[in-house]
Amino acid sequence: MMNIKPQASDLFEYGSVGLFEISDAGTVLYCRTGEGIFLDGSTAVGRNFFDEVAPFENTEELRRHFNYFIKCDFSSENFTFTCRVKNQDIPAKIKLVRVSELANNERVKTTIVDIRKL
Repeated sequence: MMNIKPQASDLFEYGSVGLFEISDAGTVLYCRTGEGIFLDGSTAVGRNFFDEVAPFENTEELRRHFNYFIKCDFSSENFTFTCRVKNQDIPAKIKLVRVSELANNERVKTTIVDIRKL
């Protein structure tokens, strides 16, 4: 499996926003940067956000936030997070939003992860 972190890291480092829709298992369903550049769907979509796509190095900390969020009843959560990119600390505001939709007569829950550099 191809690791795309360097490409995503560059996009986050030079952009100001990253928007991802991910499944509860962490699979990227959609992604877009704040500069209007879409990541190539064949590169990011279908891959694990935390293991292969996240544009920073300290993804395990964010994974803990995410796992707590999907287990609770909150529809959204905002918090600040220090993203480590190429050994630099970049402060960011992260918003997690639960999305529930009907697909093939089944209720599917996903999470929007909105990352904005401060």
